[in-house]
Amino acid sequence: MTENELNKITSKFNDVKPLIEENRVALKNLNKTRKRLKTKRTHYKFIKEIVEINSAGDKLVNACVDLFKDIGFDKIENVDKKYGEEDIRLWVDDRLIVIEVTGIDTPNPKQDKTHQISKHIPKRQSQYVEKKVTGLFIVNHDNDKEYKNRNKKPYDNKITEIAKSHNYTLMTTIDLLNAYTMIKMEKLKSEEFIEKLCSTGLFKI
Repeated sequence: MTENELNKITSKFNDVKPLIEENRVALKNLNKTRKRLKTKRTHYKFIKEIVEINSAGDKLVNACVDLFKDIGFDKIENVDKKYGEEDIRLWVDDRLIVIEVTGIDTPNPKQDKTHQISKHIPKRQSQYVEKKVTGLFIVNHDNDKEYKNRNKKPYDNKITEIAKSHNYTLMTTIDLLNAYTMIKMEKLKSEEFIEKLCSTGLFKI
């Protein structure tokens, strides 16, 4: 007797029939769960893109926007193509954070690159006098390597001091990912995250 023949006979037994139905329902629910899980994983693709090898340009900017939106910051604009100035504007309560995002394959961003954001801050402050305007520079640095193998200290003391004195904050996409993870795990509040983004100098949790 084959396995199929055995199954056909026993499927008619009173002690087997309920288990067959239970198995059918369980498989149906499992398929639903797998679809929901796949949808969620697709939704979170921006996590991969912000630290991905060679991630830069529009792809990186869009991934950062998606991450901020997922935290709950709905008033965020990708203005790079629209105005050709800063990449992103993030509005939170009485604050405006102007953001520059870049991807580089070197371990350390150069000072002239990080300092680009400083020219947009006074312009936005005069444009939005009722807001407190600060800047944020985000780099996907050393991006020819896996993110866990990258330079741990891409910003030197001089660059950090310049950022602090010119009202902008320096962070890496790894910093952004770590902060986002803490928020999703409810170990960091979004309000605290914004305060740290606006502290200027080197971003620290």
